[in-house]
Amino acid sequence: MQTVKRFTSFTTSNCYVVTPDNSGVCFLIDLPPDLDETLSFIKSNNLAIAGAFITHGHYDHALGMKEINKNIYMNLDDEFLARNPQEQIGQLLNGISLNKYDGEINDVFSHNFDFLKVHSNPGHTKGSVSFEFNNLGIVFTGDFVFKDSIGRTDLFSGDIFEMKESINNIFLKFNKNYDVFPGHGDYESVQNILLNNYVLKEYIND
Repeated sequence: MQTVKRFTSFTTSNCYVVTPDNSGVCFLIDLPPDLDETLSFIKSNNLAIAGAFITHGHYDHALGMKEINKNIYMNLDDEFLARNPQEQIGQLLNGISLNKYDGEINDVFSHNFDFLKVHSNPGHTKGSVSFEFNNLGIVFTGDFVFKDSIGRTDLFSGDIFEMKESINNIFLKFNKNYDVFPGHGDYESVQNILLNNYVLKEYIND
């Protein structure tokens, strides 16, 4: 059984199934709109979902929350975004209406999982976070940092100055040997991202 299994949505966003140990329990990182393949994999491998962690509230990472009847954790600074997808994409849907999410959302900073460290890294959105699994040597960055670029800062609650602070105060402090699993695209090590991600380099303080 793989420790991390990636599923890519039609929105190009990633959903990850993470099994921190050999107990048969898994966690989901981000919940894009189409989860059928993800849930089929979980069922066929006899895994039990213990919860889901959302890196930020954009619809391509959170619209699938209604498909999960388990505890969902996110930074509540992005709760409005996650609950109101229509506010983000209504104009793109040619009149199709999306219902507000009215289920429970738990504050990710109040979790009690000893294997998980949550990093607040605003910039892409006010509530953007990264999830570090120190026992696995991996970090899920959502749309904070990608293999070859960084997240946009021109969307609702995005801020280019907060992004720069997050890169210098959060990303640069990640263990260089960790692998980064982003919200879009392939994974890469922190060390190689620091060496080869020229967009990121532009934001690093001299």
